Amino acid sequence: MASTSRHRLMRPGFTLIELLVVIAIIAVLIALLLPAVQSAREAARRAQCVNNLKQMALAAHNYESSNGTFPIGNRGITPSYPGLPTCYSVNPIGHSAFVFILPYLEGGAHYNAWNVLRVYNSVSNNTGTMTKVAGYICPTDTDAAPDPAGVFPIVQASYGTVRGLYETLVFNWANVGPLPDLTGQYPSTCNQGPGDGMFSVEWAHSISSVTDGLSNTLFFGEMSRFPNEPPGSNFMFNFTAGWWAGPPWNAASYWPNDSRITSGATAVPKLNAPPDTIGNVQNACFANCVYPPDWIRNTACQNWGQFAFRSLHPGGANFAMADGSVKFLKSSISLPTYRALATRASSEVISADQY
Repeated sequence: MASTSRHRLMRPGFTLIELLVVIAIIAVLIALLLPAVQSAREAARRAQCVNNLKQMALAAHNYESSNGTFPIGNRGITPSYPGLPTCYSVNPIGHSAFVFILPYLEGGAHYNAWNVLRVYNSVSNNTGTMTKVAGYICPTDTDAAPDPAGVFPIVQASYGTVRGLYETLVFNWANVGPLPDLTGQYPSTCNQGPGDGMFSVEWAHSISSVTDGLSNTLFFGEMSRFPNEPPGSNFMFNFTAGWWAGPPWNAASYWPNDSRITSGATAVPKLNAPPDTIGNVQNACFANCVYPPDWIRNTACQNWGQFAFRSLHPGGANFAMADGSVKFLKSSISLPTYRALATRASSEVISADQY
């Protein structure tokens, strides 16, 4: 009996081979599960990004209901004083549409912190520029480091206004300087023209001016950081519109001759175009350019990522349309179709199955 009891108390164990098999099975299951988890997380991030763009589009429409037009793309070079024939061209005021729609995004107090008559880097605007808006950041975007001490404070953003096809931050319609040039176009706005997109320098557009149709016109789009971009490059912000030359302001050169625009982009470069890491694309793109429409004739511009819309979502980027809807455009979208969507009144005919 004693022998039988001892036999009943014995428990069989795993052999080493069986244990390794179990571990291998668990590893395979984890490997199969991780992509599904990552996909679910990206789907949630993309949904939040879509909602951010939806809220911006609704805010711009509420602005239009209150003011009769959508907000200007940004403040630019303006006359020094009323009645004087010269333009203040050292520091454009710079405040973008993302400032002007703040009251319609439950950001009234934030908007009140801005003095929109003073230049962007005035100390009177420090509170405004230092206040981050969570809805202006896509959850898929990577984090940018704060600017180093002593540098004008800015906060990160992931979205930009759609400026059409004209390059209105670098070029204007003046034939000669100083501004305004009365022999050139648009002298009343210091030769800064309306462009052909939904947002322009010192110009505001009404719903009736969008003759291409609100549902066929891009409104806001993603302008995230590039893949593997270091935290300290510090270019990604949208309260102020401008053209900024690199290297980054912390003097840690990342891409030589890096330069970018902020608060908006155009559809002259392809969606998710690669970054210009040495400056050759920029030089070829702007070669022989004088007026805002000139750069589109240079094919090099198609691959200048610094002036392009871009995202870290796989396969494309989200855009708000001028009717308030949000659509995901694939990186493979044909360039003619993409460019047609970026203009407000160019009379292109576009069907939904083209994008």
